Amino acid sequence: MPSTHLPSWLKLSKAGLLACALATLGTGTCSRAWAATVFGLAIDKNSAVMSDVVMYATPIGAPMPTTAKTDAAIVAQSDMQFTPYVMPVRVGSQVKFPNYDKMEHHVKSFSPAKEFEIKTYEKGVTPPPVLFDKTGIVVVYCLLHNWMRAYVLVLETPYFAKTDASGVAKIENLPDGQYEIKAWHPNMGSIKPPLAQTVTINSQSAPLKFQFDFVPIPRKPAQVAKQHAGY
Repeated sequence: MPSTHLPSWLKLSKAGLLACALATLGTGTCSRAWAATVFGLAIDKNSAVMSDVVMYATPIGAPMPTTAKTDAAIVAQSDMQFTPYVMPVRVGSQVKFPNYDKMEHHVKSFSPAKEFEIKTYEKGVTPPPVLFDKTGIVVVYCLLHNWMRAYVLVLETPYFAKTDASGVAKIENLPDGQYEIKAWHPNMGSIKPPLAQTVTINSQSAPLKFQFDFVPIPRKPAQVAKQHAGY
């Protein structure tokens, strides 16, 4: 049964404000990390928390920050699954697809945002990273094992986070201002628009809640996948 326990928002917020106050007393300065952090909760239509929801913030009336160079993200093939299942990245990012399994995999995407193919290769060898240079939803498959699937959500904004098992996402380093914050889950695909809220971000920003109108379809567990493949 999925958990319906809601996280303690106030404890998280008070802890951050206390840390900031102590820093101010000691140094006369305070980091903006907590003042510009937004927590979001994702729940399904039955109020159960949802993992693998990407929340992302787009500034309104302010320029998008320049793209900073970052290390390549990693979507591994491990235990006959792609891990992580959902990977948000900023446009212009690279993603590596290493194979940690004993079996070969054949990685392929047919998505308009990024069509690519990584043919079978030896265990322990990591092929060159894939550049995601267009925004959109990219569905990644293994052509040899049809239950294996991952999602790369390519975003224009650098302000994003993914919900954990408790349904919580934490978007950090947001300058004060007005934002449109959207929430997307793989079950929505590219057909249903993400949920959206317009909010003003400052030191008193309240946590956000997104309630979806569906119950997520469970991902096939790795154990089932192993048995199916004779792994």
